[in-house]
Amino acid sequence: MTDFITEQNLELISKDALMEASKIALEFKNKTMKVEYKTKGQPVTEADVKIDNYLKDFFKRKTPNFGWLSEETEDDGSRLKNEYFWCLDPIDGTRSFINHKPEYTISLALINNTKPILGFIVNPETQEFFFAKKNKGAFCNGKKINVNNKKEIQNCKYAISNSEIARLSELNIVHEKNIIRMGSIAYKIALVAKGEIDIAISFTKKNDWDVAAADLILQEAGGKINEIDGKLLQYNTSDLKIKSIVASNKTILAKLQYRLSHRNIH
Repeated sequence: MTDFITEQNLELISKDALMEASKIALEFKNKTMKVEYKTKGQPVTEADVKIDNYLKDFFKRKTPNFGWLSEETEDDGSRLKNEYFWCLDPIDGTRSFINHKPEYTISLALINNTKPILGFIVNPETQEFFFAKKNKGAFCNGKKINVNNKKEIQNCKYAISNSEIARLSELNIVHEKNIIRMGSIAYKIALVAKGEIDIAISFTKKNDWDVAAADLILQEAGGKINEIDGKLLQYNTSDLKIKSIVASNKTILAKLQYRLSHRNIH
């Protein structure tokens, strides 16, 4: 993989770095945080920036021949110049973090050109550490995880952000009692991988850093993730945009996408 570090050591140091990043997030738990807005509805906190700086400095020292992409770092094009690049969301679910809800995560993927090959998601509040390696399975706190084996869509639990509940309700495919409100898309998908939630869905655009790690974790847990129109997710594109997300086990996903397609949802 690299002249500087072995693959096994890369996993170990990455996990250690993310545990340190998790501690940084928890340092702000009882503090009054400075919050700014990149655009309307897109907050960024001191913790986002501090975690981003810590992990960027760490991985640039440990893997100097890898590129870097992060929500809080200007895209320097290194993702296009190197075979491997790190892809980070320092806090996915920033609004949950600001409101002290235990639903935010730190999400990190190592991408080989366009394919995630290592995925890490840590929830500092619940102390869940999700990890996956391409073709080697998915784990939470060292225990192998798998999506559930539900076959029928009627009683599935849907995890979706508060801002999108109205859109889901309009489709009339799910009862209100089966909707779980949750911020971080990475955490939603990770919980599908763990078998605790049936469906994670988002109708709004995402970026690579939001879902790359979760994508690998879910697939290695036996699940599947697509855009709502059925297209596979594409990483390292020119605009880094993913139109929408729907994730579940393969049986439920096929049934759900059939229903969505007959409502012309894009």
